[in-house]
Amino acid sequence: MKKFFTIIGSMFLFISLQAQFIYTIDYSSSKFQDNWQHYYAKYHSYYQGIRALAVYSEKEINKNLKSKEDIVYHFKNGVKQEQAYSKSNSKYVDGLLTNHKYFKKGKLKREFSFEYNEYGYYTRYYRGSVNNTKYEEQLVFNDSNRVIQYSSFNKKHKLHRKYVIKYNDNQQIIRKDIYDGIHLEPKFIWLYQYNEEGKRIQTEHYKKGKLKTKWVYSCDEEGSKVKDKKVDVKTSCSLVEHNNDGSYVKIYRTTDSKGKILKSRWTYNKDSVLTAYERINNKGVITSKYTNEYDKKGNRIVYSYYKRGGEKVRHRNEFKYNDTKKVVEKIVYNGKEKLKSKNQYKYDTQGNMIEYSIFNSKGIIEWKDEYTYNDKGELISELTYKKGKAYSQHNVVFTY
Repeated sequence: MKKFFTIIGSMFLFISLQAQFIYTIDYSSSKFQDNWQHYYAKYHSYYQGIRALAVYSEKEINKNLKSKEDIVYHFKNGVKQEQAYSKSNSKYVDGLLTNHKYFKKGKLKREFSFEYNEYGYYTRYYRGSVNNTKYEEQLVFNDSNRVIQYSSFNKKHKLHRKYVIKYNDNQQIIRKDIYDGIHLEPKFIWLYQYNEEGKRIQTEHYKKGKLKTKWVYSCDEEGSKVKDKKVDVKTSCSLVEHNNDGSYVKIYRTTDSKGKILKSRWTYNKDSVLTAYERINNKGVITSKYTNEYDKKGNRIVYSYYKRGGEKVRHRNEFKYNDTKKVVEKIVYNGKEKLKSKNQYKYDTQGNMIEYSIFNSKGIIEWKDEYTYNDKGELISELTYKKGKAYSQHNVVFTY
């Protein structure tokens, strides 16, 4: 699946879930590409701090949903504690998250809210209550629902940063001005040029009005320098090398004004399935590498990650699947082929995960999650065991 991220600034940081299965969003959809903030709000509505709730994240929110309450209890010596460890309340309108409050041991710890336009894209996000906002974002759209201005404010409602964005007739970004605070002149300017086919051919980065870096996207001779004493000019080249058996390699190469070359290389089999990835530094050394192996049904059965240099394996994962192509077992080995851990997954007839277990190298279970769903297929309970003892219980209540 092609993952396409359009990110303005650093405010859209996706929280890293620890779930041991693949969690997917259709990043290739026009909904995501055109309005990434829609998924930012949507992601918040799923994340509640419990690892395995990513199981639920692939399901669309019912537009009739009014609120969702999440309550987490801890256990002590196998006994469930009367007071909830944490509680969160989420409110929705037409399937869109409007407000989320998180309580820990009865005290409000954080609150955030979203406001949307008629098309379902948020125009305002803020942390804290309306009367006590600690952080705020505001977005302005053009007629094509593209963001043309983004502003962030601190807790004193002072402007922290502002982005002003311009597009061409094809709705491609051609200029982005970044302002610090209330300064009248932009601190950074980004300019983008495209050819007639709509492919980007050049990017320029200015700081305080001076050109600092320029990227030229063309396939020049490998390692050729672009001389410019005052500007760091980088040439970036994307090319595809085809083999006789139908397999091919995609290469992305960057050369800076000092002649340093950085490469990324993706290798695909004849069915266009990724079999290997390598990142190579300016000294020709592989700094990151992984490979994939597949069975005849197209399931990935082996994933290997390599040490620096790309020759020795750092760790290797093996996967087993059921008849519906869902992972039922993941086995992890270290570089010396010694067993590190084993993860097992169980599902109901609807394909919902009902059990997730982690075993150590000695075959002793370290962690287990049990899941319960309602008639709508919504996750309503998660019971967690740590080393065989009840550790926590997470209940979810939906209101329609």
